[in-house]
Amino acid sequence: MTVSDDQLGLADSSRDLTARPDVSARPAGTPALPRPRRPLPSPPPADPDDLPRYLRATAMLADQDELHAAYAACDVAAEKATGWGAPAALAAVHSLRTALSRRLGDLPAADRDGRTAARLLSAAGADPRGDAATLLAARRIAVLVDMGDVENAEALLADVGADPPDGGSALVFRYVRGRLHAAAGRVGEALADFFRCGERLAARRADHPAVLSWRSAAAAILAEIGTRESATRLVEAELALCRQAPPASAMSRPSALGRALRVRGRVLGGSAGIASLEEAIRVLRFSPRRFEYARALVDCGELLTEARRRPQARRVLREGLDLAEQCGSPVLIARARAAHAAAGGKPRPPGATA
Repeated sequence: MTVSDDQLGLADSSRDLTARPDVSARPAGTPALPRPRRPLPSPPPADPDDLPRYLRATAMLADQDELHAAYAACDVAAEKATGWGAPAALAAVHSLRTALSRRLGDLPAADRDGRTAARLLSAAGADPRGDAATLLAARRIAVLVDMGDVENAEALLADVGADPPDGGSALVFRYVRGRLHAAAGRVGEALADFFRCGERLAARRADHPAVLSWRSAAAAILAEIGTRESATRLVEAELALCRQAPPASAMSRPSALGRALRVRGRVLGGSAGIASLEEAIRVLRFSPRRFEYARALVDCGELLTEARRRPQARRVLREGLDLAEQCGSPVLIARARAAHAAAGGKPRPPGATA
């Protein structure tokens, strides 16, 4: 089946389907990110039937935190899929780009890609309960949760139904659903989803934070409800798994280690928590995962304020606020502004430089 750009609403000549998110902008003093020159998957996809092979290889690049290389590979795939006139193929590319833009910290771009992928899947007549639609829904919900848009995330969840269909995307959907439950205050449902993810991963012998960081997700909730001992055990176990991964292995990812350190900081609190968050900042500083880095900065700034280290807190929070604004997350922006004010920072107009 093929459709025209006019039918999809993509014929606007000003719309660039392969535009890469601008993640180069950064606050003064933030180091330039390295742009690894990893080889793209080879050969390029020959036809729609060959595209899954190419996208799997691209996803593997992304899972190694080679996000810029993965995005460049998506550029190649998008150009090919556009030439084929196959909406399902182009939907698959935009679905993966949704995840990549989110990891790179460009949440508005991720949201746009997700909406485009949904339109393309609909135009292709795809099964709304099929694996491709389930994976796309999970990716779009993850973006909306990061943005703090719980209402629209709930609407997407309702479209999928109470339980994800069986398929390769069911586990990641359950994890993202747990994140949404947590954001909506449904603690029991969130913990049930996260622990179920742990059981499934253990059964597959794939239980590692580089696959799904369910332990730190559960630990963050347990700490909030006062079950700090259990939260500490979970996050320390995740941190140990991250540190044990051989440096050159697929399980060794700075983003997974940085996330575990960040959540550990929130769980521990006090001086130990600040030390963990400062290590998370060092780990994530050169990572392409800008949103995760922004969250670490804001978390650290909040603890520094609690410790009455306000001048240091203001410096950290100014950078965190700048990054939150670049990432396009209203919920993190609001947290950063409130924390900056609590640390004695002067209000500044949205988008103004510090």
